[in-house]
Amino acid sequence: MLRRKMFDQLKKWKSRSHKSLLIKGQRQVGKTYIIREFAKSEYDDYIEINFSKDKSIFKVFEGDLDVDVIINNISIVKNKEIVPGKTLLFFDEIQECMEAWASLKFFTIDGRYDVIASGSLLGVTIPHKNKSEIEPLLPVGYQEQFTMYSLDFEEFLWANGVSEKTIDILRNNIRNKEPINDIIYEKIRGLFKSFMIVGGMPESVDRFVNTGKYSESFNVMDTILAVSRNDMLRYNSGVNRVKTLECFDAIPSNLSQSNKRFMYSRIDGGGSRNSAEKYMGNILWIRDAGVANICYSLYQPSLPLKGNEIRDVFRLYLSDTGLLLHMFGPGAVEAVNDWNTSYNMGAITENIISECLVKCGFDLHYYRKNSGPDKMELDFVIETPAGCTVIEVKSGKDRTAPSINKVSKFHEIDEKIVFEDSNISADESGMLHLPFFVAAFMKEIYHNMENSLFR
Repeated sequence: MLRRKMFDQLKKWKSRSHKSLLIKGQRQVGKTYIIREFAKSEYDDYIEINFSKDKSIFKVFEGDLDVDVIINNISIVKNKEIVPGKTLLFFDEIQECMEAWASLKFFTIDGRYDVIASGSLLGVTIPHKNKSEIEPLLPVGYQEQFTMYSLDFEEFLWANGVSEKTIDILRNNIRNKEPINDIIYEKIRGLFKSFMIVGGMPESVDRFVNTGKYSESFNVMDTILAVSRNDMLRYNSGVNRVKTLECFDAIPSNLSQSNKRFMYSRIDGGGSRNSAEKYMGNILWIRDAGVANICYSLYQPSLPLKGNEIRDVFRLYLSDTGLLLHMFGPGAVEAVNDWNTSYNMGAITENIISECLVKCGFDLHYYRKNSGPDKMELDFVIETPAGCTVIEVKSGKDRTAPSINKVSKFHEIDEKIVFEDSNISADESGMLHLPFFVAAFMKEIYHNMENSLFR
């Protein structure tokens, strides 16, 4: 069993006063598996209902959503006694049955039964149903929500047998902003390269850990990409099927451009405005399916970042870097494995940083000014407990960072970070230089801050 942080989150949920729980996230990140393991560990019994596989169960949720009636019907259909507090109800692929989703409200009000629901395409199935009928059914305010991602780098370290003692040493180095022991640094650096190649999808990681072969994880990623493309066909209709696939397949090529901005016109060669109108809905589908993370441009790098977003200018990063490398092909895998800086690594290194930041809970933004004395490009701008934090990612041999060096002359910046292939250090200006893998431990940088967002 791969150790997942979600298991501990579920235990905390159970131990306190709680509502019904909805776990959402991209397909194949391990939602079903971890809920089953949690149920086996923490309850006397559990009942699993998969609404994608068992359409006959829909009739249980027809009519009034009375909890006693639902419980009685499930007990009859499953031939099991359901004991309050001892039997977990697990509703999988709940997006397929809106009435079951609506029932979470009544289970929460009733309070006797623990219910966990999960869904992979919650943000993209609703538009294909009748909204006027669905929206009143959604249990707004009566459910808690967790988002589950593919394995983060710390979970990847656990899977590869790295001891808690070693991770604690690493964590303390990051908190104190001091160089990491050379032996630990090289070990973690090597595993981070493997993480970039294998990605965090549980089956891909499991294959790699058990065989030590990248090729085994590649076979898994072939299947994952095929399933993702199949979802795009299944949950879109008409011409949107092709358009969504076109947008998805265009992510690597757009990231390979110098500005990395996602340009609709690169898909069809049309004018940017016409192309935006044509494809924006498909981009949002990809985002809502959890397949990609959007990084919005900013009018200026200052708080509040949401208030400075340029919503129609953005970069689109794949949610799992292993899948991105697989889409790029063997050359990208070899370049990462050998850390060949002659290869255009910009797209890959920015994608892994974006992935790590999202898994740490940050919203993504970037800033680009094309002319004037304040011309600059900041790869990421995020809000942290330190305030407005700007980030540059240096993948090649050139470590100069002119934009981040001069940004404070024109904007009020609280913290500056450069991710690069080197150990932890800070220069005279106070700018932090961090190895790429520290992006996965960003919370540790703010551990000692009062009123930290992460406490």
